[in-house]
Amino acid sequence: MDVEQALELVHQARAIGADRGINATVAVHDDAGHPLVVVRGKRWHGPYMAMGKARLAAAFAKPTKDLVDQWADRPLFGTSLVEIIPGGVTVNPGGVPLFAAGVCVGAIGVGGGSPQVDHEIAAAAAEQFHRSGGTEI
Repeated sequence: MDVEQALELVHQARAIGADRGINATVAVHDDAGHPLVVVRGKRWHGPYMAMGKARLAAAFAKPTKDLVDQWADRPLFGTSLVEIIPGGVTVNPGGVPLFAAGVCVGAIGVGGGSPQVDHEIAAAAAEQFHRSGGTEI
């Protein structure tokens, strides 16, 4: 995952969000959870939310929606990660990992809509990016 790929992914996610009436904040992080690109949408807290979602998806190489479901009976587990993972995480749907050759190379995080809509935007952007020759998901 490089900056050019991350920028393209951000543009795709923001376009998908705009089609749904959402001024999305989008963050793309590398596999270590470091931000490559962050573009703020409407809300001041959007970058923190999107970055936390991307960081969590990269850390576990799973969509945050799946992690929320997985930890439903262990709510303190997700809360503990806020302190453990540097930079913090957002335990909400809207983060999707990105893979190349079966290896997690980063993640996209989206904020600005409901958690379900954020997940749909992130997943659609990652899928569209893959089809256009970008990173395999």
